[in-house]
Amino acid sequence: MVRLRHQLRQSLRLSRRSLTSAQQQAAAHGLAQQLSKLPKLSSWRHVGLYWPADGEIDPSLFARLLYKRGIKLYLPVIAPRKHDHRLHFLAAPAMAYASKNRRQLRLQPWPAKRNRFGLREPLGRQVMRPEKLDALLMPLVGFDANGQRLGMGGGFYDRLLARLQRGVKRPQLIGLAHRSQQVLALPTEQWDEPVDIVVTDAGHLRR
Repeated sequence: MVRLRHQLRQSLRLSRRSLTSAQQQAAAHGLAQQLSKLPKLSSWRHVGLYWPADGEIDPSLFARLLYKRGIKLYLPVIAPRKHDHRLHFLAAPAMAYASKNRRQLRLQPWPAKRNRFGLREPLGRQVMRPEKLDALLMPLVGFDANGQRLGMGGGFYDRLLARLQRGVKRPQLIGLAHRSQQVLALPTEQWDEPVDIVVTDAGHLRR
């Protein structure tokens, strides 16, 4: 099981990294259009999302739409200690999503640091508890028709989702991916937590 998931993860990551800049840009536009159709969007006030890496589908254009509507955006921050798998969410700097141009969005200089995995994270002290978010948009490596998700393997989102699923109030859990990242069926472990809906550049998939 572990070996199969590892091989699948490597294959899907390689596939999304092989997408051209033009394909990534088209996917970002398609994703923004599909996310804009979500029925609960009008009730959102606080949204957690991510800054794309490793070929992940880019939510920046949709984030700019949320920013223009006055919705507060938050980015994940990984705990600095090696064996601490908690995710925290800090307010995203306004300048990160103020530009109209996708390329400028990605290159926009805003206060940030690199975490222990080399990923960009915001600076600041405005922490949002995950359970207080209205929606949480998270990147997927792979997914299937049952809403099962395959992540990067670090366990950060798995632990967060398990905690949120136990809570009385939790955000809408939305996985984002390229359409090509769907597989027929994902091999699952007992700790795997599905998302409520998967959104790609081509459509929605609810469980």
